[in-house]
Amino acid sequence: MLKATFDIIPVNATQTDLKENLLLMEVSDQIFCYVLYNREAQRFLGFRQYNLDFIPGKSPLEALQEILSGDEYLQQSYAEAYLVYHYTDSNLLPEKYFTIDLNKPVTEIVYGNARKGLLLNDKVDGWGLYNIYRIPREVHSLLQGKFSSGKYWHYNTLLLSGIEKSSIEGDLIKVVIAADKFAVVVFKDQQLQLAQSYHYQTPEDVSFQLLALALQFGLDQETLNMQVSGLMDEQSILYQELLKYFNQVQWEQMPVETTMEEGFRNFPAHYFSPLLKMALCV
Repeated sequence: MLKATFDIIPVNATQTDLKENLLLMEVSDQIFCYVLYNREAQRFLGFRQYNLDFIPGKSPLEALQEILSGDEYLQQSYAEAYLVYHYTDSNLLPEKYFTIDLNKPVTEIVYGNARKGLLLNDKVDGWGLYNIYRIPREVHSLLQGKFSSGKYWHYNTLLLSGIEKSSIEGDLIKVVIAADKFAVVVFKDQQLQLAQSYHYQTPEDVSFQLLALALQFGLDQETLNMQVSGLMDEQSILYQELLKYFNQVQWEQMPVETTMEEGFRNFPAHYFSPLLKMALCV
């Protein structure tokens, strides 16, 4: 069984205790993780994350199959189960222009047709948008077989759904750092400009892309507000790289009304805040 890179599960929790709660899972090219949340108590109970590309001789799909069959907390039924797909082939389209027939041409004109996959779409609540995206068909089949009653969305859909328009002031860039990619949401004059994810290999890749977006949308690096979260801390090279080019860099905070199990306190809250916030809006 593949070992989890993050493993925050209550020591005294039993599977019976957890079955009435919410299970929210995220899957991408290299990562599978999940969070356990109690809606009634507004309390986060657990979090596990696996890297899918660290098993010699096994593909990420085979690693995912092993996790789904071996993780003891994925062997039971939950009151609610949700899947979040975090793949980069994603496009936003105004609701008034959307038809399902546009899924294929919109995706292929931006990302090409060399990579085949399943084309899906989500309505982005509160934004008058649809998110058209492409995911690996075999991953969807595997997860739908395991969680037949589970609902699913794209990562960017829930990332936007968790942002209140009234909370946006001026120019804002939200950045979420994962192990294999980073997600970006850009606002100019309180208006949404972009919600996209990008692969990266070095810290310089991230800063270059963010600088390019600031230039593309005419954002002032000195005054724009940048909210960051995910797998990064103040000692990381990536964080220092951002400070070279952007003056207003702040950590994203969790809602004050939520609580967490003790194990979460061993890590900065912003490590997990993106997925935890998604559990609040599904």
